[in-house]
Amino acid sequence: MIFKLLSKRFQWFFDLINSGEKSDLNNELGRRIVFSNIIYISLPIVYFIFMVLDYQSYLQFESDLKFDQFIIPIVISICFFCLWLNKMNYTLLSRNLFLVSWPLLLQLIPIKLIDSPIDYILAFPIGLIFHSILVQLMLSHRKEKFYYWSWLILNFATIFFMSYILDFFDNDHSNPKNLVFDKFYKLDSILYWLLFNMVVFFVILELERNIQKILNANLLIEEQKFELNTINDNLEEIITQRTMALEEQNKKLRNYAFYNAHLLRGPFCRIQGLINVRELNNESKEEEEFIKVMLNKSIEELDSRIQEIQLIVQEN
Repeated sequence: MIFKLLSKRFQWFFDLINSGEKSDLNNELGRRIVFSNIIYISLPIVYFIFMVLDYQSYLQFESDLKFDQFIIPIVISICFFCLWLNKMNYTLLSRNLFLVSWPLLLQLIPIKLIDSPIDYILAFPIGLIFHSILVQLMLSHRKEKFYYWSWLILNFATIFFMSYILDFFDNDHSNPKNLVFDKFYKLDSILYWLLFNMVVFFVILELERNIQKILNANLLIEEQKFELNTINDNLEEIITQRTMALEEQNKKLRNYAFYNAHLLRGPFCRIQGLINVRELNNESKEEEEFIKVMLNKSIEELDSRIQEIQLIVQEN
């Protein structure tokens, strides 16, 4: 009851999450659109909390503000814009726009414009790993193969040539070269990239497989429900037909009992009596002929009754 009340009160929120063409959880592409809507809503909430916690840095004079302090409001605006694009059914455009904006605004542009702060450089591979996970959540590897694999290949190439990219974007070349160009730093970044992406890929693959099983089971249940409803709709007619068939069978049984008790009993008793008379008496030729005629007549009558019973039994 409480869940239903909350669902009704926050129905607008669920409609917002499900906005976008084909945003149906029953198909793979629809789930990707829903995931992108969740990301567009979740990230602004997280960044807004960050702005509240770091509110003092935003109370400075405009001339004292740094570029990275403007990045968070810009990213929030892009998330809302992409959410609007999804709502207007430009879902593929919104997701690709967000995937382009993420590394540029949160990593490469700050490194280029803010004298290469050490925290951005150290967080660069982590951001690329998270970006690749976003690619897997927001794009379908079955229905959007080109965009899916293009982004992952570009992402992997970026992390593979990470040292040279960081050195290019570093204006004064003040990045920690002993760390950035260290082979183990790059190797660890690549290994973690592969680890997280493989785990996420197989988790999503297994999730999709189980969802498909559930959908198939629901489809089977719906078919069975339809069959049951059809049977229920025709149940009265079926019962009527079976009742009529039973009444017909009972009628045949009653007719058979009547024939057995009355019509067959008569000729049978006459035949039995004539045979007894014939065995007990030494009758004349005339009497013997009479008994013979009566026996034949009774046998014919008995045969006729038997045929009538066969016709009754064979009737539908």
